[in-house]
Amino acid sequence: TRPCDGIDSPLEHKNKSRIFKKLPTETKLTESLGFRPEKFLVIFDKRLRKDELIGKWLREFPLVYAVDGGEKLKDMAAFPGHLRKILKLVFPFSSRSLCVIGLGGGSVGDFAGFLASVIKRGVPLVHIPTTLLAAMDSAHGGKTALNIADVKNQVGSFYPADAVYIVKNIFQGLPRLQLQSAGGELFKMALIEGGTFFDRFREEFKLDMDAIWELLPMAIEAKYRLVEKDPFERSGERQILNLGHTLGHALEAHYSLPHGIAVGEGLIFATLWSEHQGYFRGENSKSVLELLTHNLGFLQARDFAKKHRSLVRSKLERLISEDKKMTDTRHLNFIFIEDVGKPFRKKVTIESFLTETQRQGWTTV
Repeated sequence: TRPCDGIDSPLEHKNKSRIFKKLPTETKLTESLGFRPEKFLVIFDKRLRKDELIGKWLREFPLVYAVDGGEKLKDMAAFPGHLRKILKLVFPFSSRSLCVIGLGGGSVGDFAGFLASVIKRGVPLVHIPTTLLAAMDSAHGGKTALNIADVKNQVGSFYPADAVYIVKNIFQGLPRLQLQSAGGELFKMALIEGGTFFDRFREEFKLDMDAIWELLPMAIEAKYRLVEKDPFERSGERQILNLGHTLGHALEAHYSLPHGIAVGEGLIFATLWSEHQGYFRGENSKSVLELLTHNLGFLQARDFAKKHRSLVRSKLERLISEDKKMTDTRHLNFIFIEDVGKPFRKKVTIESFLTETQRQGWTTV
């Protein structure tokens, strides 16, 4: 599956994502929804106003609501205040007369998605992600979430967007750190999917936008295949998408790392633990570690510790205790790797996880 530079090119898999060369007009939005809402409400990251392309596009819509992207936007305590302002802005409306458009990164998508899921018991929703991570991950699959105090994603809903638009010219000129972050999430999906996707990643990936753009549709389709097996996270199959996230989320929180960078480091940890457990060995294991360290530039534990200082084990335990992957107070679901394209979920004790982080050098006593 290769992205198209033309307008409105559907991905091969039967989902509601579209590859666009430029931002969709109101007519294109209406075509994707299959009906014409009376009002479009664009919820957008206010930093995007400075972008000439996006600023011009926003002026086409009379109803816009600017927000500060980031975790503070997802604070449940702040949500009622946002809701009052939005209701006043769009009044009057019915559940079919209003369509919410989320324009921004993952936090804006979470906020807009949750809003669309609860306002009038649900209104149509469109995502236009403006970060590569949101474009390949959070905009797809229908999960929305808000935070309670400092604990992430404690309140949410499953609410798939009616359409997702991936717009190529939004992503031009991204700095290397954002490309590396996108590469971490992209490689996670290639490792989960295996087969042609992994082979193409190994052969074609570079830290540049054109290379990532060519592989992006494969990551999106791979995610939809997993989501369709477990749309409401009941069977556990969807948890495979958490590969690299157990340690990754903790590193992200403690060191304020970009999400994809933290996931890349978490993939190194998962690969080495899988090796140590005897699950994943041989040339493919070596190839995965080579891609993570050489091609993507992620660091193994000792080098990471030299750059960032080791994480104290007790601090990591506190961070893990807040993670949604916990099954009870002493266990969590961890995603191991048996081979490329063969991740699997296993219940492990927190003690064994912490011991392994110490063995590899991620934590100290």
